[in-house]
Amino acid sequence: MESCLTKLKYHFFARNHIQALLPNEPLTFCICIEKETWVVWFSKNEFSFEKTNQVDEIDTKMIMGKPIAMDLLSGNIRLSQLRKYNHVVYEGSFRHFLLLESVFWLCRDYDEQVEAVSF
Repeated sequence: MESCLTKLKYHFFARNHIQALLPNEPLTFCICIEKETWVVWFSKNEFSFEKTNQVDEIDTKMIMGKPIAMDLLSGNIRLSQLRKYNHVVYEGSFRHFLLLESVFWLCRDYDEQVEAVSF
């Protein structure tokens, strides 16, 4: 899980086009996976995460299995698809849902074999 979050953090700062979406004040969310809880917070200038046992003030909470969380953080599946098929329990605002889905999707690994197509 830590490796997925580290990779997400790398892409978060490497992709400048994401900055336009991000709030000035940190958004805090937690991912609850079986016996683990990870708290992540990010803003325009910050991205941090930690494994914790207690969750204080958070904006959004997601509960899911570990394989699903790894797929989500890797960009293999969208948050809306997981919610549609009840693979994730999401607690938070719709605005935060859209922001998280966008960040996860835009921070995924792109296929380097695919080239841009001009019409």
